[in-house]
Amino acid sequence: MKQYMLILLALVCGLLVRTKAQTTAWKPVWKPDASSEFEVGTQIRDWTIQDEGMTYILDNMQSMACVNNLYMVVVMHQEHRPFNAPEFPHNPARDAWEAEDSRVTFFPEIKRYGVIKPLLSDHQWIRDTDWLRLMVDACRARGLAVGAEVSHYPIPKSLIKSHPDWQQRKIDGSSWNTGRFCPNNPDVRDYLIALFGDLAANYDLDYIQTCQYLFNNLDIDKGGTCFCEHCIVEAKKTGFDIEAAIPVLKKDRNAQPQRNQWLALRRHSTTKMYRLITEKIQTENPTCHLRLNDVFPWSGVEAIDYGLDVNAVGHYLGSIVNQDHTEQKGKKNETFELRKKWLTTNRKLLGLDKPLVCGIAPRMEASPELVLAGIKVALEHPACVNGVALKHYDGASFSLMRAFKQGMIEAGVQGLAPTLGKEVEEMELENYTPFKEELVEEWGVETNGTGKATYTFNEPSGTYNIRITYFDEENGKSRITLLIAGEERVAFKLDEDTDCWRWRIFENIQMNKGDEITLVGKSDQKEKAKLDYIEFIRHVD
Repeated sequence: MKQYMLILLALVCGLLVRTKAQTTAWKPVWKPDASSEFEVGTQIRDWTIQDEGMTYILDNMQSMACVNNLYMVVVMHQEHRPFNAPEFPHNPARDAWEAEDSRVTFFPEIKRYGVIKPLLSDHQWIRDTDWLRLMVDACRARGLAVGAEVSHYPIPKSLIKSHPDWQQRKIDGSSWNTGRFCPNNPDVRDYLIALFGDLAANYDLDYIQTCQYLFNNLDIDKGGTCFCEHCIVEAKKTGFDIEAAIPVLKKDRNAQPQRNQWLALRRHSTTKMYRLITEKIQTENPTCHLRLNDVFPWSGVEAIDYGLDVNAVGHYLGSIVNQDHTEQKGKKNETFELRKKWLTTNRKLLGLDKPLVCGIAPRMEASPELVLAGIKVALEHPACVNGVALKHYDGASFSLMRAFKQGMIEAGVQGLAPTLGKEVEEMELENYTPFKEELVEEWGVETNGTGKATYTFNEPSGTYNIRITYFDEENGKSRITLLIAGEERVAFKLDEDTDCWRWRIFENIQMNKGDEITLVGKSDQKEKAKLDYIEFIRHVD
């Protein structure tokens, strides 16, 4: 026993020493494509592609936030988007969207499936396009890494409701929730394996990500699951007679060993499901892996209480991303204690040889300062994260995406070029008033008449592409003019009527260090001339 303890102590010390050594010497190196050792990821959904277009989306993601890894939510649970915000900050076609009840946005190979088959969207325009294929092709053309996500509820709740035999059961045999399936049900299990296998076999994916809720975290007498006939069969395979345990646990939920055997069955069932999914993925595509999107700590709960043993499941994962959205709360004195604890826990459970990615949330009530601070905490943590994930593009303003990139630079990520430009609200203003949109969709300036914003260009002389970000309202056609050293070089009208933040880029403009830059906005009708940022991008022949 003493010898065993010494060996265990040596292993723990070795892990700590290795982590410390990595922290001291480790400087992550970013590259703009899938070859990057440091991942910068985000997600996309079908309606965003429809509304903004893949070219525009990728231009934004790559130039503003340096994204080199993009995944699509191909089975999205029912939810209002943008999450907890009134409208999308840069969507030109719609303010919001009601995501459907777990409909697929790829073309499934139906012959793979058994009793349960994927459901396509009720919207014709979604059904008619293989959105995953479209995204993968666009990303691969730019050399980006790609993935797909199967979200919390991979089977439509409406479908589960109509099939009571799929539902999880409480100890009294009644259904716990008409929208939640039991992973030990053979039809459910076959469907999940087929779903992940379909994606791995038919799409060029680097990973398939999931964040499924399999069991609940309730105690036995409060509706804890699952005690269905399929769990009874699975329990017998493990040597646990759950039928005999039921009357004992009804009398005393803490009766032993029955309680621990029930908890072990839940963990066994979850681990088995992930193992079977991983084995199917690897059979279909050895270069694709299963990624866990760990959501539980964000809700203030422990994954183990839901039957998910990350240590056991970790053997079948290729990577983990922490779904940490701390920045979006907008707390000015945020210390990111949850993030620190979360990273420590998952690195220990996952080990040092598999990638751990930290979520960062530049949306809702986040500020540039919070984004900078949050990335710094993640990258200076002893867990040595292998990347950061922008959570999420559809709700992130352009300013917060630029802050996301700046945060990585300030935290020491190598290979990133700084953004050259100026926030218009930080310039010398004449008849322009700074404003702040509700829930911080964006910062900027506005005028009801004619406003001017001026500053001195302090970058090296040369040829630049200039990007101007503005808000195009629906009631009017305001005019924006750019003067360089007193000479008018650019003029355009805000005539798209999109009621969101947009940008235009003007190429091959000669700039000299010391030039005075002036942006003139002239409002029209009810439309205020709103400006956010002017960016100078080195022109490359």
